[in-house]
Amino acid sequence: MGRTVSPRQYKLNPASLLFVLVFSLTVSSLAACQAQVPLTTNPTQPLETATTTAIPATADLATFTPITPLTSTGTPPTSENTPSPAGELISSPAPTAFPAGFWQDLPVIPESISDRAREIYRKGIAMGNNPHIFTKLGDCNSKSPDFLHGFGGMYDLGEFAYLQPAIDYWQDSFRLPNQATNPGTTTSRLLVTLWTNDQCQSDEIMLDCQYRLDNPGIVLIALGTIDAKYHHLDPLAFEKNLRVIIESSIERGILPVLGTKADNIEGDHSINETIARLAIEYELPLWNYWKAVQPAVNHGLLPDMEHLNSWSGPPATDFSLPIAMDYGKEIKNITALQMLNFLMEQLADPSLTVSPTGAP
Repeated sequence: MGRTVSPRQYKLNPASLLFVLVFSLTVSSLAACQAQVPLTTNPTQPLETATTTAIPATADLATFTPITPLTSTGTPPTSENTPSPAGELISSPAPTAFPAGFWQDLPVIPESISDRAREIYRKGIAMGNNPHIFTKLGDCNSKSPDFLHGFGGMYDLGEFAYLQPAIDYWQDSFRLPNQATNPGTTTSRLLVTLWTNDQCQSDEIMLDCQYRLDNPGIVLIALGTIDAKYHHLDPLAFEKNLRVIIESSIERGILPVLGTKADNIEGDHSINETIARLAIEYELPLWNYWKAVQPAVNHGLLPDMEHLNSWSGPPATDFSLPIAMDYGKEIKNITALQMLNFLMEQLADPSLTVSPTGAP
């Protein structure tokens, strides 16, 4: 049973010149992330893991030059909001062209992990990252208690009982307090200091603060839904900011796992395509959640085509009946746990002797 953690108190840093811009972009998102009633049932077949796709060769080590993150309007923030280097970085790959729609055929869970991903992870463990802790970055579709929180004590795995070792391995992670998965979260919001909580330093961006507090070995990145609402203002902003998040994570030896989203708010699936392309370019694990929810009721979405539907409600971790796999939140939880199980199996190494510790 995971322990219950009291919510953190949030503070606002009015000193930032970005306040007016980012606040105005977030207000509508906060109102839109309220709980809603799920659709009627439409049973489908249980999810199966697909086959994998070839990954590019391992890159060399090089010195990292931070990318300046963009806001949703393309305005560079001040230098104090740029992630600071935390160690040697495996070199950034050169952009690669892919055929349109290539990402739709990529597997939900990969069958193997790249040597480069292993190198990032092992470097992080050597730097002191906890191999039994993951953290997450996302919006209201990834917040607690809907996403992964239930595996801290309120769950029924049903036919997925084989995933119990993954719950045991990651037990200290499921109920960690998390400021980086909140309604309105975008890639740019993670790279500024506006909404950091009272455990963060005054000049610490949200991404740096969350990493410092959790000291994770792995990060699940499920961003893009709120970015999509402003994608037309500057289509380059999402990719540029996601690259900053990826490279800042890699610097710290935190292995990024990139997840696609269920919605298509931007209208052309370009954000999912960017997510998949960057996963391949950086040789990172891709969790193709979009593919997993295609057979689900309304493709896993509520009628607003933005928020995920659910069968059992929070924490959406009851898989005692097959109908659970017809809904977005349940599919997101079980496929994320499948990814964590995959990572546990692929990255397990007897030479990594760090033992699980209690949540901070």
